[in-house]
Amino acid sequence: MTRAQDTTPQAEDPGFSLIIPTLGRNRELRRLLLSFQKSTFRNFEVIIVDQNRDGLIDDVCREFAGSFPLRQLKVELTGVARARNYGLPFARHEWINFPDDDCEFTPELLAEVARRFAAQPGLDALFARAVDPASRESSVTKFSTQSQWVSPRNVFFTTVEFTMFIKKSVMTEVGPLDEQLGVGTFYGAEEGSDFVLRALAKQKRLFYDPALLIFHEQKVARYDAAEQARAYNYGKGFGRMSVKHLWLHREPGAAIRFVHFQGRALCAAVLYLCLFQPDRSKYYRKSFQGRMVGAWRSWPEFRKTKTRPAS
Repeated sequence: MTRAQDTTPQAEDPGFSLIIPTLGRNRELRRLLLSFQKSTFRNFEVIIVDQNRDGLIDDVCREFAGSFPLRQLKVELTGVARARNYGLPFARHEWINFPDDDCEFTPELLAEVARRFAAQPGLDALFARAVDPASRESSVTKFSTQSQWVSPRNVFFTTVEFTMFIKKSVMTEVGPLDEQLGVGTFYGAEEGSDFVLRALAKQKRLFYDPALLIFHEQKVARYDAAEQARAYNYGKGFGRMSVKHLWLHREPGAAIRFVHFQGRALCAAVLYLCLFQPDRSKYYRKSFQGRMVGAWRSWPEFRKTKTRPAS
């Protein structure tokens, strides 16, 4: 079912379609939309893929519907990758971004990204850096502090799906996000890195600039049971993605990355155990175990696949 609260953009010149999957968050979504309201660049639309089974965010959508073009799509599907793919056909602008529903944009972000695309017409995608709003340190992943072209070697230090601004035509050419990966699935992560690796295989030009900031609270801080469970679930996604790119896309680097990150996780688990930090040690152990489970369960499936899929 689709429910739209919508104002059609007045111009067809380059602008942004911001596609937001959301579930169970009201105040966080309101903060995100408030940050859009403060944007100095105004040629954008917001597409909210509402996975709530009630009217949790209806009031928030009504509140901002008069501030910028906003469309609320009520859906019954689950999974963040499926939600982003669902929202993409509704996009009417040239540049696509998939904000997390608990992040916030800086006022100048869209204007600066638009300026970069205008200055470099051959650029296919631009990646920002996520930082914790309190500490201003990198969050979600350990982002590099150096601007650089994205490559298979640095993909995990330069890219996260919600920091990606990409041409819609490139998104279509590379193919949809893998709906077997990501939050809301058994393999709870890596739909973004999977997409980036597929884009790089098609020789797309992707650039990362840490000066472009998106605020996102750092979720890993206490290494408690919830964070350990998240590490395990995300690890399963990494394991599946590694097998996928090794087997279907014939990428030897996938095996090297898997061994590298597993070695780091194992060393961290041993180190923090020796430092009498059992919860932190268990966090890395769960990440290690999750990757093994994801790879083990995925291997038979990909071996049976005779042709290479688009995604």
